[in-house]
Amino acid sequence: MRLDRRWWIAIGVVVAVIVALVYSMFNRPPAECDAVRELLQFNQSQAALIESKSSEGEGLPTLAEETAYRAWADGLAERAQKVSRSAPDLEWTSSQLANLADEFVRKMSKVRGEAESRAPGAPAPPTYYEMTAINAQISQKLAHLSEACAG
Repeated sequence: MRLDRRWWIAIGVVVAVIVALVYSMFNRPPAECDAVRELLQFNQSQAALIESKSSEGEGLPTLAEETAYRAWADGLAERAQKVSRSAPDLEWTSSQLANLADEFVRKMSKVRGEAESRAPGAPAPPTYYEMTAINAQISQKLAHLSEACAG
């Protein structure tokens, strides 16, 4: 018995669809990553918002910028709690990220106060360098979460 050419084409299409479905099921990140992806998307949207509120130059953060950063840190903390419920293996990283963001924001007013009490042209206050180190750690945590839930 010979199959008509149309049947071979139909069989080929069905096999291709099945292969595509199986590939997409095994190649996508696990459902636990939904909360992590939400955290990462929130971080990106807040970064754009903070950048839009930033003053033109590299100066001290304004009160409006500090308020935007506070909203960012609070939002990360809220989303980190969701991660801890849905992806326990990423709980530590997400909670560390939230703690670092909170610490970063708390140091903003301190660095502003220290800088305002310094003479013009004086080196940056030590808190500025602490914030720089915290920012690097935040970037590492975000990269780890992004890598863990890539897909």
